[in-house]
Amino acid sequence: MNYKYNTKVKENDALRASFNELTRKTFGFDFVNWYEAGQWGEFYIPHVLLDGDKVVSNVSVNLMQFDVAGVKKNYIQLGTVMTDEAYKGKGLNREIMERILEEYAGKVDGIYLFGNDSVLQYYPKFGFRPSKEYEYYLPADRLEDAAAYQLEKVDMQDMLQVEKLYAAMYAYKIVPESVNQNDAMYMNENVNLFQFWLGAGYGDHVFYLPEMDAYAIVDTEGATLRICQIFGKEEVDIARLAKAFGANAEAVLGYTPVQKEKFLVREHKEEDCTLFIMGEDLKCVEREKMMFPVLSHA
Repeated sequence: MNYKYNTKVKENDALRASFNELTRKTFGFDFVNWYEAGQWGEFYIPHVLLDGDKVVSNVSVNLMQFDVAGVKKNYIQLGTVMTDEAYKGKGLNREIMERILEEYAGKVDGIYLFGNDSVLQYYPKFGFRPSKEYEYYLPADRLEDAAAYQLEKVDMQDMLQVEKLYAAMYAYKIVPESVNQNDAMYMNENVNLFQFWLGAGYGDHVFYLPEMDAYAIVDTEGATLRICQIFGKEEVDIARLAKAFGANAEAVLGYTPVQKEKFLVREHKEEDCTLFIMGEDLKCVEREKMMFPVLSHA
């Protein structure tokens, strides 16, 4: 059977609908609201195989621009890897993967993806290798004497507040004088991906720090305080931020801090999730004990 290859899903209503249907069947979500809000930008590019007009397999290319310790990097993150159950075992996903790797060979600084435990033997066949990530944290006893920041919860239904938040996200360009002083591996030029996560539940966890003119996305559920991302030009004191939430347990960062020496560090592990990398440049993640920000996952 001949399958048609297509990379213009976003622009085609019928293909986009079929793509969303397969995404719902596979992962339990879709990109309908993201698209209708005008937030599906140019950095998210599904690569699909079609049986007629039906999307039966996909690997999405995410164009990722990072500031890594002040240096501009262009990576590709692969995601939304899926094949319709009725079409598995036909090598469709392999065909897409091979086309993508050929298309971008030598054009980016590295390619990476996050795979589940069922595919640990699959991605190395294409030249990917597993990589460790590391997370930084403060134990509870490092939070006791901190003076809490004032916090204002951002109302995501208030468009004026939302526009100010987006402006803060857009503020960081890849030039030395405007590097985010909190995140040593900052995702640039991809507010659309941040917007996806805000629409997927993180919008309930956005706070403004007036003293620092900064925003923090903080997961306050559970005993551990998880600080997913900070948008601010000045360094935010994590102990003071944690104290503002009344934290009496450890505070864990969802990104790599610029001032690593202020934190304890350990290997970052997610259930059923392994980072796979391709390219010498990306070896810095394990070597320099870094992690991709949780809100940069596609």
